[in-house]
Amino acid sequence: MLRILFSSLIALLATHSALAAPEYIEPQPLAERISTPVGNVKSGKPVRVPMITWGGDMVTLLANGMATRTQAGSRMAEAGLDLELVLQDNFDRQLQDYLSGESPYLRCTIGMCNQALELINKDERTKPVVIYQLTWSRGGDTLVAKNNIMRVGQLKGKTLALQAYGPHVDFMTTLLQQAGLTMQDVNVRWMSDLTLSPDSPPEALKEADIDAAFMIISDAYGITSGRRVGTGKDGSVEGARMIISTMFARRIIADVYVVRADYFRQHRADVQKFVQVMMRANGELQSLMKDLDNPRKLQLLEASADILLGDKTAQPDIENLYYDAQFVDKAGNMEFLADKNFPHRLDVLNERVQDAFNEMGLISIHAPVMAADWDFSQFSD
Repeated sequence: MLRILFSSLIALLATHSALAAPEYIEPQPLAERISTPVGNVKSGKPVRVPMITWGGDMVTLLANGMATRTQAGSRMAEAGLDLELVLQDNFDRQLQDYLSGESPYLRCTIGMCNQALELINKDERTKPVVIYQLTWSRGGDTLVAKNNIMRVGQLKGKTLALQAYGPHVDFMTTLLQQAGLTMQDVNVRWMSDLTLSPDSPPEALKEADIDAAFMIISDAYGITSGRRVGTGKDGSVEGARMIISTMFARRIIADVYVVRADYFRQHRADVQKFVQVMMRANGELQSLMKDLDNPRKLQLLEASADILLGDKTAQPDIENLYYDAQFVDKAGNMEFLADKNFPHRLDVLNERVQDAFNEMGLISIHAPVMAADWDFSQFSD
């Protein structure tokens, strides 16, 4: 789920795309694609915890002392935890580490987790337990179309591009369903990458036979000449426009932390400490981001840009990532994980996503995804 744009790389990719057309892939179920043997979770410290390039992961960095290894005096250290945060946008690699026991955690969206459901449900030890929701996507993901397409309902018979195994698969299926369309109504071209690559949806949209593409908002700005209508100049696509984003479809993409069932049983106290620290760090983050002159905020932006984007000077970009997310607090986690009346709760999302993914052949099972049975009275923001 990379959601950032570097203008220098875009210029390079524009040159590359003029020389070579994007390559498409034929996705196969992750249960067939990944064959990593299941092992016991690695003992000892630090515990490896994956991150992805997303504004919500600023919470994890802040809790860990603005570093990948838990810092003395940080909230994680004060809770007695010792973590190694690993930036891992490659979901295949996350899954391999999760299955082998290198890490008991997954950092994913609910859609990504369900794409791997058949794979991680094979062994009782690796069945997923959703322990914490970080964010909802709030404008960070979008559908861009050309050829005078202005709404999702006009996609019937059209060709779409999106990343396989990424955060937009359930975004696509949900939007189509809401528009009265099915997967049989569209042609899908699957890409290996999300952004900053010749084999990503923004580059595919430059091809004549691609009508629309799912992409992160930062790529969409360039493609649409600054969120207007693409002129065909400066890397934009003529006639391209954003027809919908998660600013207007907010309760679709949920970013979460998942833990292995065996680890949850054996280390429940540590997992609960992790969640408690994340809730408190989330509250601190929201306060920090409102304080324009707080030196601690500037320190966090620099550290987050350095760790998540590989460039500590990319502070405006990391701040944009922050505003692309709707952060979820204790009350929001109670709704998502435990409130049977909340219309966007975990089991509702799972059922919708699994129906769509079974129809597509990405999985061939229906199975519950367990929510941690927290006593939320023990947590505080």
